[in-house]
Amino acid sequence: MDQRSSALAAMRGQPVQMIPFIGRMELWYNYHHAAGTLPPQYRSAGLWDVQRDLGIGILGFNAANSSFIRLEPRGVDVSQHADGETTTTRWSTPHGDLTARDVRARELNEAALSAARVEFPYKSVRDYDALMHLITHTEPVEEFDEYTRYIDAIGGDGVALPLTGHLPAHQLMLHFMGYETFYCELNDHPEQVEALVDALTHQYERLLKLAAGGPAEALEVGANYDEFMTPPPVFRRFFAPFYRWARELLERSGKVLVVHGDGEMRELLRELRDCGVQVVEALTPRPMTSIDIRETRRIWADRVAMWGGIPSVVLTEAFSDEQFEQCMADLFAAVAPGGRFILGFGDNVPTDALFSRIRCCAEIWREHAFRSPAD
Repeated sequence: MDQRSSALAAMRGQPVQMIPFIGRMELWYNYHHAAGTLPPQYRSAGLWDVQRDLGIGILGFNAANSSFIRLEPRGVDVSQHADGETTTTRWSTPHGDLTARDVRARELNEAALSAARVEFPYKSVRDYDALMHLITHTEPVEEFDEYTRYIDAIGGDGVALPLTGHLPAHQLMLHFMGYETFYCELNDHPEQVEALVDALTHQYERLLKLAAGGPAEALEVGANYDEFMTPPPVFRRFFAPFYRWARELLERSGKVLVVHGDGEMRELLRELRDCGVQVVEALTPRPMTSIDIRETRRIWADRVAMWGGIPSVVLTEAFSDEQFEQCMADLFAAVAPGGRFILGFGDNVPTDALFSRIRCCAEIWREHAFRSPAD
């Protein structure tokens, strides 16, 4: 079985003869490609060429540069202005303007795929009508032809995994309000906040129904949970009901529901299991979080597939070779015999990762990858 077939089987809980190894390396690659510090044999190679040569499966995360479904504002004028590392976006609506600013760290300008939002569109109660107009006048538009070419380019060497977006309440927290403002507004103006959540839910349902008819076999639905910022009671209120609905929708279409889970989520492991999530990708264990792989396997059993497991900091000089090797040995012992498991990095190979460690990951994986039919 190739990486793609093995990964999809593992996601669905089907028997596999090879533990797949599919991981994100674009942060490391983009940084060293821009700096001219890639290993000599890869100076003229693309990222996918490097991964294919190492034997590490390609993770087409978030569609990379290929469009899958875009959100298109209608009846809203949108303008953007870039000034160095800062991008300012303005949405002009009949109810007033909304402005956001995003900043990319200078040292990661050539490597990072996303920026940090430092100014949010919502600033006061005067912005509720404008924000509602923006949400209700934004339509999902599919671009499946381009994305099909992206899937074909990866082939059997990995999995294309489009991110369909953050869940409705999380969009308010991450993109429109910020966490602190969201929780203050939920206390002070609950009806207005819930109305925005309802509008975003309606938008996301339309988007996911489109995605269910698209070419990707696995879909990333939601991402970046943290037990402190989205604790279990909040998760059960705002996230679990949508996941139950999404699981039913995607299952009817033969799609797999995946969550990007690279945060501090120990207290959310049961919530993810109980609401119907099939796969948690980019799972990041100790020492980067408090998550223990053995405990997670016990909690999820055969109900949730684990994708990740390598805490990326062990790829750096902060850890000795002995500590790195012990971490890898402990990981494979914890997931044995290897069902419903995809080896991967949590979440990305960092810019200061040692290439010798990356290569060693592939070598250790080969030692453990193949399973007998009895396993």
